Amino acid sequence: MTDSEKVGSGGELDRVVADFRALSEDVASCAVLAGDGALLSSSHAAGVDRDRAAAMLAAVSNLAERTARENGKAHAAQVRVDTEEGHLLLVRLDDGGTLAATTTPEARVGLVLYDMRNARGAVEKAVREGGRA
Repeated sequence: MTDSEKVGSGGELDRVVADFRALSEDVASCAVLAGDGALLSSSHAAGVDRDRAAAMLAAVSNLAERTARENGKAHAAQVRVDTEEGHLLLVRLDDGGTLAATTTPEARVGLVLYDMRNARGAVEKAVREGGRA
């Protein structure tokens, strides 16, 4: 079992993700990725291919980071992607990981991003205590 499987298979990080998701009915799902793109925790519904979801989230996160660097920035602090079905929101963690959330189309995106930034500290602490820095 890898470190990412250990962290994402219950425990503090899953509790933090569940607490974040409970803050807003606008959040459809959320996930935490390590800096290397490994899925650490996810609230995706049963039937969702978690490896595929993690790969897509990692690709968007990496694209945002690369775009930020190409534009003279150190990193992308947050990303918002709007679609007809809702929004994809990413907030960068201090270790280079990502807190990601999907929302409903009518979501109050500013409030969700605010909640994500507030949850970031608890997510980072749970990741550190789970064995990944």
